[in-house]
Formats: sequence, structure tokens, C-alpha cells
Amino acid sequence: MNFKKSRKIFTHIDCDSFFAECEILKNPKLKGKYVLVWTEIVTACNYKCKDLWIKVTMPIWQAKEILWDKGIFLEWDYNFYSHISNKMMEYLKENTLKTEPFSIDEAFCEITGLPELNKLSLEDYIKKLQKDVINHIWIPVSIWVSTTRIKAKIFSKLNKPNWYYIDLWESKELYKLLPLSIVPFIWKSKQEFLKYKCKNVYDFIKSGFFYLKKSLWKTSTDLWLELSGVNAFVVRKNPESKSMSRWRSFNKNITNNKEFLHKQLIENFNYLFQEFSHKNYKCNKVSIFFRDKEKETHIYNYCWTKKVFERQELLKVVEYLFSKNYSTNMLCRSTGLVFAWLEKNINIQLNIFENINKKQNSNKQLFSVINQINNKYKSNKISFGTDLLGKEFGSKLGIRK
Repeated sequence: MNFKKSRKIFTHIDCDSFFAECEILKNPKLKGKYVLVWTEIVTACNYKCKDLWIKVTMPIWQAKEILWDKGIFLEWDYNFYSHISNKMMEYLKENTLKTEPFSIDEAFCEITGLPELNKLSLEDYIKKLQKDVINHIWIPVSIWVSTTRIKAKIFSKLNKPNWYYIDLWESKELYKLLPLSIVPFIWKSKQEFLKYKCKNVYDFIKSGFFYLKKSLWKTSTDLWLELSGVNAFVVRKNPESKSMSRWRSFNKNITNNKEFLHKQLIENFNYLFQEFSHKNYKCNKVSIFFRDKEKETHIYNYCWTKKVFERQELLKVVEYLFSKNYSTNMLCRSTGLVFAWLEKNINIQLNIFENINKKQNSNKQLFSVINQINNKYKSNKISFGTDLLGKEFGSKLGIRK
């Protein structure tokens, strides 16, 4: 079967250690130090940490054992990361033919014909584009170039940071060096299925279109076409999330202590609601979950007939689900919650005498000030009164000592 080869040129632009570099941008004094962004695991770290074999998803206690007192451990600042991401995406949209965001810190861009238009070779144009992006956002980026999006994507593990690579042809020798795990959307279960037939990207291409169509899932044929130089992959345009979640693990402290589990759940709620309110969402489904000692997940849901955005109403349901489903017989290693069926909170004024914005704007201002203070001091210095019921704190105002 003959397929039409792509004559377009795509770049995959990816920020290097994005969250950690954003923190260094925010505080230049951190440059040259071991910087990690964490929740319960290492969410991001700079290359100085990676040189010590610290990796993303590593438990935070393990990273602390490696670094001791040398590490700078920072809680993530989603609002600031989003601001830098938006700034980069806007620049790329203005300076490339087509920009398709793939995640918060990476995007596919079509640049067909732009090097010739700028009277530059492809390599010189990529160097210029890389330099311009770095000067615009002050975050190091790496760029990979090929004739399809997925071909450009698979080179992202070759070398980093602040690097570029160009391959407009099928480099069979190079493909033999790339493991199958480097291809996006081939999950571990599929890798396990293919492990005896495909040891690398070259074997995957060699396996053939009809074998993949018959034996695997539909997306596998799209990946095969892309790796063979045919445009078949489309970045799904889904700018709004349908759900958002937050979880907290405590593997070294597996427990059934009610107060401890309640505290972890409320901390998850506070972090999640910060992002929820910043993005101006409303939802009508809340779920809490517990993961027990045997790594089995227990999920409990609550649904409304209407969309809800008020913090007090959301928290009331979380408290209800916890009190109803908590059991002393269950030893937990993690807990968390999910806000689902999200949509933007757009105000509708039903009559000319009604001012529905007043309360919402007041709440937004309050949440914004609290978030700014908590982000500045890297912990929940200020909490809402409803979070503190039944606990001993040093101030009636809810300010922790």
C-alpha cells in the first residue's frame, strides 16, 4: 500500500525542566542550586538534580535522602507556570504557521517555507527560533524537527537541555537506537504485548501497517503512518478539562487514623480549589478516594443536579463523603479527590435588578489574596475557618503559627 509522504516541516518545542526553571526565573538566586518542585512526589527538578539521578515521580522522601540539606524544595505555583506557558504559546502562534499546544510546556509548530522566507537555512532558522523563544520567556527550550509531528516528538529524549535536532528522513540506524517506550501513546501494556516483536522504533515501523491494524488498537496505525513519514496525527483541541484531581500519598505512614486522613483530604481540597477557582470552573460531581494497603482504590461520588462553584458547598460534600465512608478497618496509603463534569462559570443575569456578580467577585478577590499569601510563603499560612473546626490552632482567625 502506498501512502503520500509528508512534505511539511514540523517542530516539537519543549521547555527544559519547565516548573523548576519557572521557579528559578521567579527567584534568580536559585540559579546553580538543586531546585525541586514537589507535591507528594518530585513533580519537576532542574538538571543539577538530574545529574544525581533524581527523577520526576520519585517519592519526595527519597529525593531528600539524596540531597540532604542541599535541596531547595518548592511547592508548585500553577498560576505562574500557566502565565509563562501562555506567553510562549502566544509567541509561537504569532511566529509560526500553525501552533498546536500538546501540554503546558510543549507544542507542535508547522514551519514549512519559513526558513526560505527568512532567507535562512533550516538549521539557522531553528537556531534563531530557539534563541527568540528563550529571549521571550527566559526559559530554556529544546527543538526537534521532522516531517511529521510524532517523528519530531520521538527525538525529545536524545539530548537536553537547550538542544536541537533535525531529521527530515527516515534514519533507520537512529531508529534502531530508540526504544519503543519513546513513542507517545504506546502504553506499558502495549509495550509488553510487543516486546518480543518490537525492541525499538525501527522494529515497530518494520512490523507493518496491516499487522498493527489487525493485532492492536486504531491509534497504533496512526503512529505507524507518522513514523513512516505520513501525516496522520491530529492534536485534539480540548482546551478545557473535563475533570481535575489532587491526591496525597503517605506510603511510609500507612494508617487508619481518622484525623490524619481528614487533614490530608482537606489539604488536597485546598490545593485543588485554588486551581478550580483560578480557572473559574463550576462542577456537579465530586469524588473522594482512598487507596488501601493492598493498593486497591475505593471511590465515593456525590452528584448535584446543578453546577456548583461555591467553596463552602463543595467542602460540605467532601466532609459528608469522608464521614460517611471512613472506616477504621481500612489502612490507607493515599487519599485524594476529583472535581468532575467541569465547565466555565459564566454569569447569567435574570433581571435588571439582580447583581449576581457582586458575591462572586468578592469571593474571587478573597481567594486571590489568600492564594497569593500562601504561594509567597510556600505553605498554607492562611486557612478558612471551616477547615479548622475541631483542631487546636493558635489563632481564632485561622492563621497557623
